Amino acid sequence: MKALESKPDLLWKDLLTEFDQDFILFFLGKKLFSTIDFTIKPEFLEQEFNETFAANEPTKKIADKIIRYRTKKGEDKYIIVHIEFQGKSEKDFVLRMFKYFVYIFIKYNNTDVTALALYTGTSRPKMYDTFKISNFGTELTYKFSSYTIREQDESELLNSENPFALAVLASLYLIKAGKDSYQKLGYKKKLIETAITKQFDRAKLFRMLNFVEYLVRLPHDLELEFKKFTKQPKIEIKMEAERAFLKKYEVFFGKALNEERQEGLEEGLEKGLEKGLEKGLEKLRAEQEKVVINLHKSMGISVQQIANIMEYDFQFVQSVLDKFEKQSKVKE
Repeated sequence: MKALESKPDLLWKDLLTEFDQDFILFFLGKKLFSTIDFTIKPEFLEQEFNETFAANEPTKKIADKIIRYRTKKGEDKYIIVHIEFQGKSEKDFVLRMFKYFVYIFIKYNNTDVTALALYTGTSRPKMYDTFKISNFGTELTYKFSSYTIREQDESELLNSENPFALAVLASLYLIKAGKDSYQKLGYKKKLIETAITKQFDRAKLFRMLNFVEYLVRLPHDLELEFKKFTKQPKIEIKMEAERAFLKKYEVFFGKALNEERQEGLEEGLEKGLEKGLEKGLEKLRAEQEKVVINLHKSMGISVQQIANIMEYDFQFVQSVLDKFEKQSKVKE
């Protein structure tokens, strides 16, 4: 009886990308939240940053999230928010955090940087929020914000309406359960019951239910038991929004995609030439890219959820949206 593995960091990064305002408010506080001009779209810089950082670091570590926000102080005033999700205790983690700061400062010529280390696992390093150097009168201290999930209070999380309180609660339960699959099942049921009592809109409920689904993985037999639980009337009615949301766009875009796929492949086969098939496949890819953009920009569906719904590779979806963002900036 073996549970399926999940990838917590990917789930956290995906949730942050979709609900960055909720993230800032929950983890970094009202003061920073009130400083940022959220009417201006933020810039997610980690991809271009990592091209520089990884190329110069032998460990090839990459930053999780680097976001540049316009502040309310003026058009040329920005603050860069750096976030790391750390599941394991890494001895030199604080040194790596300092290196990230140095590279951010050099690359973007901006000292207005705030950083957060979010410890999602069962342990953290002894030095977890400060990097210090002291040599013959020369001293340097780099201190950053930190948040350790294992230390959080369950009752406070249950009472919060912020979606990240539910995400923290899910991770906290995962730590508490350890390898006990039956305890995980109990916690997973409780998380679903908690989620449907919150005042989340349809899209937010959809994502939070799926965050729980993919974070708390169970062995096959217990997963079947969990599915039976969600069929209970009091649960099923509340989850109807999530299923309707998924079904509506899966059917609509799935149909469009299938039609385009068929048209493209038939064109290639009819010509019987490699060039014709290539053209058909090009049309297919163009349609796939259009589907990705529509789902993300028009419907607000996250990268991970698009990959799940359309059965696309996660990296393909991310590359399409990155390309779209760059093209949008050029047009502006």
